[in-house]
Amino acid sequence: MKISRQYFISLAALILIWPVALFAQSQLRVEGQLTMVLDGQSIFEIDGSRNLKGSIIIAPRSGREIEISFAKSARADSKAQAERFLDLIGLIIKAENDERVVLSILTPSDSPWEGSDYGVSLELIVQLPEKMRIEGDLRFMSVNIRGPFGGVSLETSYSPITVAGIRGPVDITTSYSPLSLTEIEGSIKARTRYGSIEASDIVVSLGSALFNTINGAISLSDIQGPVEAYTSYSAIQANDIEAAEGSIVFRTSYSPIAIEDVSGELICETSFSPISMSGVALTHGQSKVETSYSPIDAEIERMESGQLLIYNNYNNINLLLPSDISSHLIASVDAGGRIHAANLPVKPIYLDITRLEGTLGDGLSRIELKVSGVGTIEIEGQ
Repeated sequence: MKISRQYFISLAALILIWPVALFAQSQLRVEGQLTMVLDGQSIFEIDGSRNLKGSIIIAPRSGREIEISFAKSARADSKAQAERFLDLIGLIIKAENDERVVLSILTPSDSPWEGSDYGVSLELIVQLPEKMRIEGDLRFMSVNIRGPFGGVSLETSYSPITVAGIRGPVDITTSYSPLSLTEIEGSIKARTRYGSIEASDIVVSLGSALFNTINGAISLSDIQGPVEAYTSYSAIQANDIEAAEGSIVFRTSYSPIAIEDVSGELICETSFSPISMSGVALTHGQSKVETSYSPIDAEIERMESGQLLIYNNYNNINLLLPSDISSHLIASVDAGGRIHAANLPVKPIYLDITRLEGTLGDGLSRIELKVSGVGTIEIEGQ
């Protein structure tokens, strides 16, 4: 029996088309709007779904009205199934008491799209009167808030969060996602897990600014007030920080710390990675800089009082000081290391190969440098 070439071509086309047809899905999108006139309420709360992806944008508006635009989307095996998915997503806004309005995003706890390749999502654009405080508990949905608003308190999971233009306290917790904060006036608690943190243009009027991630880079700039930043296995970068009478604390591990133009009491700690500092003004307290097996390069622009402790293991300390500094100086290295000082009017108290002790000016502050293991201490005036 002879089979024509055309038969094979038709069979190949059928094999290619059949899987595509089998997995084709229907997609629906439904849009709508909710509104509510406030009667003195000052807090807007989002009670989010635990199994719905999407995005929330919150922006200010004038007047006393809340306006919420929404778009529900579903991709499913059929149009009827997609319609059923959309029907399972509910939105309710109501005044809970005299100060609070709650937007509830409702889905079944055992939603039929969970654990499947169906695509179900919700997009929200929320317009609120200025200066309202925003609170929320949600998961998976990205959040973008642009004030001016009177404060933000969010607890989420797997949600990237961007917050700007807040005049009040900010308290944010998420996980596995980045945080971005800018134009904030108030205290800050920003926590994530395995996500990066970026913050800039911050004025801490009360309290402090705390940034904490388990494993993610932290980048900070233009901050007035006390700052604490904690991470691990990722870098910390900071510039233009004025802590006044407060402290600046940077702690990580196995990653570098790089700071520029900071003022206050300073704590920098890492391991197996370099620390570089320039334009540093130490105004009070006990400042400490420590790493191991990597160099420390520190430029102190001003030191008014207090103490500076710089410790390293098996690597070098390079310290640049103002030539008119007033300090009691102690530098020591283990056997095999060396100490060198240049362009500084040191009045020696004790001097040998591995130890230098002396005074600079009136000796009002205290600087202690120590290398454990073989390493070099270079001290230079400018």
